[in-house]
Amino acid sequence: MSRRIISLNDSNWRFASVTQKPFGDVNDLDEAHDWLPAQVPGDVRLDLLRAGKIADPYYADNNEASQWVDARDWWYVRDLDVELHGDERAFLIFDGIDYQSAVFGDGKPLARHVGMFSRQVIELTANRHSRTQTPAPACPSSIAVRVWGSDALPKLHKTPAQRIWGRLIAPFFSPPYNEPFPDRYATLKCQMQFGWDFAPRLRTCGIWDDASVVIARSVFIEDAWIEATVTSARATVATVSVRLRLDSDREQNARIVCHWCGKNFASDAQTFACDVNLARGRQTRAIAFDLPGVRLWNPWDRGEPNVYALQVQILSPRSSEPLDTLDETFGVRAFELTRAEGASPNAEPWQFVVNGAREFVRGANWVPLDAMPGRLTRADYAARLQQARDANINFLRVWGGGLREKRAFYDLCDEVGILVWQEFPFAGAILDRFPRDRAFLAFVRAECGDIVRALRNHPSLVVWCGGNEFNTRGNAAIVKTLRAVVKDKDATRPFKPASPYRDESHNWRVWHRLANLRDYRDDTTPFLSEFGLQAMPHRASLEKFLPADALQAPHPLWEYHHAELKKLRRYARPFSNPCAQSSPSNLREFIGATQRAQALGLQIAIEHIRRRKPQTTGVAVWQFDDPWPSISWSVVDYYGTPKRAYAELKRLYAPVFASFDYALAPRRAGDVVRGDLWLINDRRDAFDAAEVRADLNGEAIYARRVDLAPDSAARVDALRVTLGVGENILRVRVLWREQTLADNAYDLNLCDEGEISLLDALLAQVGKWLMR
Repeated sequence: MSRRIISLNDSNWRFASVTQKPFGDVNDLDEAHDWLPAQVPGDVRLDLLRAGKIADPYYADNNEASQWVDARDWWYVRDLDVELHGDERAFLIFDGIDYQSAVFGDGKPLARHVGMFSRQVIELTANRHSRTQTPAPACPSSIAVRVWGSDALPKLHKTPAQRIWGRLIAPFFSPPYNEPFPDRYATLKCQMQFGWDFAPRLRTCGIWDDASVVIARSVFIEDAWIEATVTSARATVATVSVRLRLDSDREQNARIVCHWCGKNFASDAQTFACDVNLARGRQTRAIAFDLPGVRLWNPWDRGEPNVYALQVQILSPRSSEPLDTLDETFGVRAFELTRAEGASPNAEPWQFVVNGAREFVRGANWVPLDAMPGRLTRADYAARLQQARDANINFLRVWGGGLREKRAFYDLCDEVGILVWQEFPFAGAILDRFPRDRAFLAFVRAECGDIVRALRNHPSLVVWCGGNEFNTRGNAAIVKTLRAVVKDKDATRPFKPASPYRDESHNWRVWHRLANLRDYRDDTTPFLSEFGLQAMPHRASLEKFLPADALQAPHPLWEYHHAELKKLRRYARPFSNPCAQSSPSNLREFIGATQRAQALGLQIAIEHIRRRKPQTTGVAVWQFDDPWPSISWSVVDYYGTPKRAYAELKRLYAPVFASFDYALAPRRAGDVVRGDLWLINDRRDAFDAAEVRADLNGEAIYARRVDLAPDSAARVDALRVTLGVGENILRVRVLWREQTLADNAYDLNLCDEGEISLLDALLAQVGKWLMR
């Protein structure tokens, strides 16, 4: 009999609230009344919403009316019907409880835990260690989980010096959610839940990730760390190392058997076996074997994202029946970061190299798909990741103010072939700093160590990063701790202290400092990992979260849902008339103007970075998605509806791309626009005699055949365009053997207005220096 898994992901739970108490040794289950049905995975607010006890927090400003939830503590209970036989053992596993919790079985305490992202493994048959094979011990007949409300989260203890410094730097912060030394620094919880410029103050609590009971026999496989290496991209054999974390209830001999085959491709099944002697208790056993005929994992634009399925069995020498079985997946690929071409010898490495070949990053920043992530399913991830793939995105930066996502996200990135940059849950400590006392750093080691453990088998994951936009010098203790965690728990992937770091750019001169869109062309970074503009979602989306009277522009609820009206108006100006922001009849025009401004900004920045390849190595727009209905920088809104910039991104991120580099300046009919035609090829294929065509308002003005080298960016010709009266749309295409490889367009009448002020330029430079 192999491993049995009893899923606790269902609606057989009940929940109720009790008076909030300090976190600790508390069992007040008898004080809970008025039980309501609950769903796991989930969240307290989601269960209250289903029960009709609160209004939808995402509609209008209903979120404010649900803040009382944080001031209560919550019990989740369910019956457990598990029958054990012989030497079977049962383990209760929670992949994530948010944030402080205690677990009870039949009223007896089993575990207490702090942390949103680390897994809890609790043996329900712990007394089995001192028993003979029969009779099997009984499992608890009920499980109860006490979850402390978010008002009981740890508070930051400030020193007198920090209080004084906090008052001095307070003018540089924007309350209420942005303040010096905030309490959020004391937790490793999803940081945006404390309020962000695109996310609500909505501090979730509950059993937000998978829950299950695993039944094994005398040996339990707690974890398998799989490392697969190849000597070169042309290697036909990989070396696979598997480190097993085992829990044996006795000293015994056993056989470890590994079976593997292709998960998303056809291959013959292969097997490796070895004998081991197990001590009693928890231990690690490492085995290694060769994988002949290896199929490498690749990002989707460079090959097939081949994923292997691995089954590990522990067998008793006296029986062919497994003592335990674990199913995992892995991929085989080589990855490194090297210096960009032409960079100085001491430059930071930013060139992504996958399986020996340079990979230009065409990416986006990924924020949580839902501010209440407990309800996210594999289907939710699949839909949004397919949109990313359809937009020719090959890289996602999982932002440090967000989550360690659920496993389905990483499984899908493996299968789709999208590279992942994963940040730890640290964000925003630029003028202040995170705690650095011994207890907090020990907590960081444990919580972040388990994030690494959970994700390290995924071939799509290629870079670890300390977090988002914090001062690495002032937070050296955190950086040192995270670096050590990665070295201990993984050591196969590069670690970046924070983003941005050294030559990396988060370019917010445009938008936050009101710079002209052409300002993007002054950025000399090798890796542009944040930039963008807000844009209104479509009216159909607005109607889902705003009442009818709030559709009259502008309205206070726009700002509640994060609209930065001054900046929206400033960048929409070239696309709209001066009254577009104030009249209800012009809402449609304002939506269109902001979406066109966003699309143009992305076009200018992305083309600039791509033309400078290989001195540049990649670009990632801020941001791809939304965690709730908002007026934000996303190119796909919370409901999955693309903005205009999404279609633009799909063109701009085509692996083969044509770009027209011309001066962005005001013009009128009769003017001649002079510029250069560039062709960029991120593929490893050459395209001989590709045809480059240019049309103005549908009329052909240029045609030429060129040879397009693999992995290249080159100026191929000059182009002169005489503007006519009215519309002047330049379309540039690349065709090859009846295929359209690239299709790009420019509105030559458009250019941004306004310049960055000296003060804003200074503040932007100071911010850049602080995040070095």
